[in-house]
Amino acid sequence: MPKKNFYDVLGVSRDASADEIKKSFRKLAQKHHPDAGGDEQKFKEISEAYETLSDPEKRKEYDQVLMFGGIPGADFGGDGGRGRAYTYTDGGFDFSDIFSGFGGGAASAQDDGGFGGFDFSSIFGGGNPGNRVQKGGDLTMSIDVTFEEALTGAQRKVTYRIPSTGEEQSLTVKIPAGAVNGGKLRYRKRGEFGRNGGERGDLVITTRVAEHPVFKRDGADVRMDLPISIYEAALGATVEIPTPEGKTVRLKVPKATQDGKVFRFKDLGAPNVKKKGAKGALYVTVKVEVPTRLSKEERGALEEAQAADHHDYRRDIEKLVKDAAKESKSK
Repeated sequence: MPKKNFYDVLGVSRDASADEIKKSFRKLAQKHHPDAGGDEQKFKEISEAYETLSDPEKRKEYDQVLMFGGIPGADFGGDGGRGRAYTYTDGGFDFSDIFSGFGGGAASAQDDGGFGGFDFSSIFGGGNPGNRVQKGGDLTMSIDVTFEEALTGAQRKVTYRIPSTGEEQSLTVKIPAGAVNGGKLRYRKRGEFGRNGGERGDLVITTRVAEHPVFKRDGADVRMDLPISIYEAALGATVEIPTPEGKTVRLKVPKATQDGKVFRFKDLGAPNVKKKGAKGALYVTVKVEVPTRLSKEERGALEEAQAADHHDYRRDIEKLVKDAAKESKSK
């Protein structure tokens, strides 16, 4: 593969403006800085490219070499990449060594030497990053709760370990009434310890709600399917329905109820965890069950009912079938 030139490294065109070069370098420096988990060699490469292209005189000389087919590398423009050792101090990055050959250390907004006045403090917070105050990271864990506990609320005592110190800490977790599967509980300053006096991170706990054999949660709403027979669907019926709280209500199924019909019971769902005192609804969906086995008496009764049935259930479909047949004959 052909060797990349400095414009390729920064991802800009050869006629890019100084602002475009600076903007591209800033973005790449944030991404590849070793202290942020980036690639050290890549960061060195983009730093060398910016060092040359941000200086009008160096860029002019560089462009002349490119014009004649050359691709100067790290040694272009004086000391280039020589003498720039990457050192780490207490987990931070020492920029004084990186930029020592260009204006005496990392350039700032008040220093137009070296890197064209680029303010590295705007990216990395200024000074030695290893001495910066840093907030600790968040810790995560999950808690399993039953369907009923998620409705009424519950408490759990949990113990977790702080990665940096290995110490165990305990906490009583209050699961709110109406907790949902995948919901987040955030406990401030109970996470990883900060650095250099920084505050602790948070402990984020995810609730995992067990499934119920009948009820399904949909936020604060609760849904359930109600199987009924073809006879109940046709003739109507009154059915007792369980509620999520363990009570019962009566549902009057009207005659000629169709499969998939939904009935709504207001305020019989789960507590709304986002709105104190509010509750969702209970939605009951009718599922008409067709028997797979019939007794002799049932079969006889259904055959008599079918013979007496003069309803046209497929009127529109039959019309299309007849039209298609006529069209076929006319061809």
